[in-house]
Amino acid sequence: MATASRQLALPFDEQPLWNAPALEAALARAAGRPLRLTLTENRSVLLSFRRQRALTLVRLHRMFLHAPPAVVAAVARSLRRTRRRAEADVRRFMNENLHRVRKVKRALPPLVTAGTAHDLQQVFARLNARFFGGALRVPLTWGRGGGRARRGGLTFGSYDPVLALIRIHPVLDRRDVPDYFLESVVYHEMLHHHLGGIPDKAGRTVYHSRAFREEEARYPFHTQALAWEKENLPLLLRASQELDQKRRARRGR
Repeated sequence: MATASRQLALPFDEQPLWNAPALEAALARAAGRPLRLTLTENRSVLLSFRRQRALTLVRLHRMFLHAPPAVVAAVARSLRRTRRRAEADVRRFMNENLHRVRKVKRALPPLVTAGTAHDLQQVFARLNARFFGGALRVPLTWGRGGGRARRGGLTFGSYDPVLALIRIHPVLDRRDVPDYFLESVVYHEMLHHHLGGIPDKAGRTVYHSRAFREEEARYPFHTQALAWEKENLPLLLRASQELDQKRRARRGR
C-alpha cells in the first residue's frame, strides 16, 4: 500500500493527476511487478528504489503526483533498468520541476549575455541547434556561480537547478579565449540542464554520470578544449584575480 508524508504545498497551478494508491497501481502495471510506493518531501533525493525479494520499494517526491502518464511510464521503465531514454525522460521531468521543491524562492538575476569578446546568446544558439534540435530553453548570463571549483579553484561555468540558470565566469570573456573552449563550457552546463541527475544505488544524486560524460564527449573539440584549459589555466587564474581586484575597487568607491 502506498504511503505518504504530510502534504507539502508545492506551487503547481493544476490539481494532481494522481493520488498515492492510483500512482502506485499505475507504476506496478507498467513495471509488470509488485511494488510499494512511498511519497516523500526529500529535496535532494527525488527518486530511489531497491528490490526486497519479489517486491520493489519505490520512493518518489510528491511532485510525481503531477507527472503526466508518459513520465509515469518512463519511471516504470527505469525501474526495469532496460531503457536509458526512459531514464532521461524522468530526469528531465525532475529537472523541470526542481524549483518547486525548494523552500526559498529566488528571482533570476539580470541576464547579461553580450560581452566584450563573446556573446553568450550566440554561443548558446549554435550549440542548441547542433546538439539539442533548438529545443533547449534555459537562460544564461555572465557571472560567477556557486558550483564546485575546478582545478586551481576556478569555476568556469555553473548550473543552478533551482533557477534553471547557467552562469559563465566573466574571465572567459577575453579575445584570447578560443570559441571552442567557451563552447565546451557552455555545452557542459547545458547538459546539466538537459540531463539532470541520476540516483545511484545508494539513493544519492550523481550529475557527472557515465551517460553525462558520453554526451559531453560528443562535442568535437572536447579533447582540444581540455588541453587548452590545462595549458592556459595559470593565465586564467591571474585574469580572475585581476577581475576580483577591479570589483573590490568599484565597491570601495
